[in-house]
Amino acid sequence: MPPELDNPFSLDAAIAAKLSELPSDEGNLPYGGEIDLSSGGHLQPQAWEIADFHESKPATSLERPLKAVKPLTDFQHFSDLTITGSHSILTRIGPIKFNGNALLCQCPDCKAPMTIRLWLGLADCWRCPASVALDERIVSQIASSFQAKRRELPKPPPTPADFFGRAPLDTVVPRVNTGAPNRVSDFDPDFSDELDRLTQGSGLARVLRRMFRITPAWLISFLLHLIAILILAVIVFGDPVSRFDEAITLSTFIDSADREGGDLRVESPIDTLQDDVAIAAKMERGEEEIRDAVVDAARDALELRVDPQTEMRLPDLSTVKKNITTRAGYVMSFAARDPRVRAEIVEKEGGTNLTEASVARGLRWLASVQNDDGSWSLKNYSRSDRAGNKGDAMGTALALLPFLGAGQTHEFGVYNKTVAGGLRWLLENQKENGDLRGNITSQAGMYAHGQATIVLCEALALTGDRQFFDPVQRAISFIETAQHRQGGWRYRPGQAGDTSVFGWQMMALQSARAAGMDVQIDPKTLTRADQFLDSVASQPRGNEKLLSGAAYAYQPRREATEVMTAEAILCRMYLGWRKEDPRLKSAVQWLVKKHLPSRKDRNLYYWYYGTQLMHHYGGDPWEQWNQRIRTLVIESQNRRGRYPGSWSPDDFEWGEKGGRIYTTSMAVCTLEVYYRHLPLFKQLELE
Repeated sequence: MPPELDNPFSLDAAIAAKLSELPSDEGNLPYGGEIDLSSGGHLQPQAWEIADFHESKPATSLERPLKAVKPLTDFQHFSDLTITGSHSILTRIGPIKFNGNALLCQCPDCKAPMTIRLWLGLADCWRCPASVALDERIVSQIASSFQAKRRELPKPPPTPADFFGRAPLDTVVPRVNTGAPNRVSDFDPDFSDELDRLTQGSGLARVLRRMFRITPAWLISFLLHLIAILILAVIVFGDPVSRFDEAITLSTFIDSADREGGDLRVESPIDTLQDDVAIAAKMERGEEEIRDAVVDAARDALELRVDPQTEMRLPDLSTVKKNITTRAGYVMSFAARDPRVRAEIVEKEGGTNLTEASVARGLRWLASVQNDDGSWSLKNYSRSDRAGNKGDAMGTALALLPFLGAGQTHEFGVYNKTVAGGLRWLLENQKENGDLRGNITSQAGMYAHGQATIVLCEALALTGDRQFFDPVQRAISFIETAQHRQGGWRYRPGQAGDTSVFGWQMMALQSARAAGMDVQIDPKTLTRADQFLDSVASQPRGNEKLLSGAAYAYQPRREATEVMTAEAILCRMYLGWRKEDPRLKSAVQWLVKKHLPSRKDRNLYYWYYGTQLMHHYGGDPWEQWNQRIRTLVIESQNRRGRYPGSWSPDDFEWGEKGGRIYTTSMAVCTLEVYYRHLPLFKQLELE
């Protein structure tokens, strides 16, 4: 290999030598000319040719007008050229910086920065019509300075070309634009910094350009559409001035002691979007399917948030936010279901567009199987389109729970007529003594009564409609009468209790406290309920022992299970247990460590109670539980087929007993946990 190939500047020096040998009476390169490096003469300017690559014959030559060019020395008289330590040529028009094969100077006319390639010796100003050509003296001295400076520098590290070989000097290889940034030699860092500053803009601009290049097109499109939808929603559905200024007290805590604030979960829209993409990736295959799932979820999630008629009936938004962030007491946090704040709460508490979309699709299916008389039927839901199809109290109560959980009432919401029909059916079928079991005579009777009582209490709390006060009071009195002397409830009034039926009656009593409106509850009922929980406290199967009172069984003197423990601990929290209680901490740790939700053990009843418990407890246990539960529930929803939006009873334990309405109701209520009730042990912050 010739020795000059070891010098990275030898190409520039060779070109400079050729340039110095060319005859020229003006001392500059002719504009529009080409230089034959193998000869010493000029070629005449050639016309540009544009050819169709599909044609075999050449296209007609086109004349290209030439711009007037002056050599750089024509604009100003140079002083003696001096090579400085910063690799600059000092002239009267300012420094001309150089770095290997390029010069950086000012345009003589407009002072704009210009870059001149040495091998070309010619450049057009990007701002004005001026063109600049280098004369041979400048080129030669620059080339000489390269050689001298190169000898002073330490030998650079080997480059890929040293290992794979360089192209021969006598071979002219056209440069292909690969889209990658040009490599700047480290010969002159000052030159590189100035060139970056002048040609690439600010650091923020570079970061934005890079982010734009690496972001998939479908994600950019989705974000732009989402922003547009949100802007339109804000414009069309602004915060109206409400006719109401109601104060809603927010707590699900029966104990009167104040609760402490807690750590706030902050999740950015990008994090939420990433969560949606991650969940969708487990259900769909291919980039297009994932994109469609995320976009469809964003659209469906808006279904329950935007309703002009609803906003006209709701209290002032600032009052709602104040109640959520500052007030505490006996009243349950129903204000969190307000559609104007629900989206923000979902984001802060760990939900996503996919969780909200699943809720919307579940409600859509439930509304589609409502009977003409407003009821739902656990067994005959598939015949809901037939006139006179009979419903039952349990099917109706279970179906209404997720509607009210999403803030849908008989007065406002996109499903207000659906809810009104169901509430009317319950009231019409309630007996004088408050019994809401309807025509159910099986062991599901007290389940149905507890669930229906919750529905009426929530309707009263959300709307303040006084027509529900008397039915609620009578339903609560029936629960008190049906309580066993040892504090429990079971299938029939007065029967010795079990933890499963007990939980629904406790939820009904708590909902009555939340409704306010002077609903009366005998304090002895709650005292006996606490005693019943003491009687079913037990230990789980196996060698692991928990603190006494940390695990619970279905009935006294049985082994504790994770399902009954989750339900009982939630009731203990409503009865006044604090987060610092070691029994509560022991129970939560056991459930998270040993019984996180899984595809293997698909029990929606356990998921429903466990999710509420973990949400109230918060912290790392809630984070672990939420990451698991939301994916399991969303991915198990039927998205196609005969019952889209529902959850198949065949996929879950006990599903065949309750049917599709039961599984769908439990699944939707589980996904509503982010706003159904505010967490007990922390105070939310809203913007």
